[in-house]
Amino acid sequence: MHHIVNEEARSLSHSAEEHDMRVAVAAWGRSRFHGCRCVHEVTLGDGRIDLVFVGEKNLVGVEVKSGRDKLDRLDRQIAEYSRYLPEVWVAIAPKWEGKIKNSHRMNIIVVEGGGIRDACPERRRPHRDDLVCTRLLEVLWRDEAARIAQRTDVIPGSIPTNQPRHLILPMLARLLTGNEILREVATELRGRPAFGAASDVPQRAEAAE
Repeated sequence: MHHIVNEEARSLSHSAEEHDMRVAVAAWGRSRFHGCRCVHEVTLGDGRIDLVFVGEKNLVGVEVKSGRDKLDRLDRQIAEYSRYLPEVWVAIAPKWEGKIKNSHRMNIIVVEGGGIRDACPERRRPHRDDLVCTRLLEVLWRDEAARIAQRTDVIPGSIPTNQPRHLILPMLARLLTGNEILREVATELRGRPAFGAASDVPQRAEAAE
């Protein structure tokens, strides 16, 4: 059985400003990425990103920086999260506008007065890296990876596999396409129960077509 971390205490520690920013960002994401599940506090490698919008075939992360935060770790955080998610945004308080380095590679939105505005409106499309799909497999639990392996016939058979996670993941990486990985990981995360307290309720995991 997986250990489910209760993030409620962590969520309660957020400042009122960050809470309001998260509410605004969640509304923005649900509007932009229709039909997604919004989840909070998602572990990616050595970090934990604030929000992830999980669509049927897409995952988009958002790191929130309120006026009380510091920006000294931001470049490292975005570099880490971008190893797992094809699209990552930074939602900032107005005081940080114009003070973020490498903004040409960051998707930045400003949260002000409960609303959202694009900090780089001249850019036609957000920065996105679709070469990260294989690394995305690392966010899976063993049982999730096993379900994908059997759902996609990477491990044939009707009896659930008992192979360990470290053997299943390389098989998935070798035998699934990038689109299949993105779709299957999204399917599992849409149904996973263990995320931050403000997350949307799990959605039923449907078998991949």
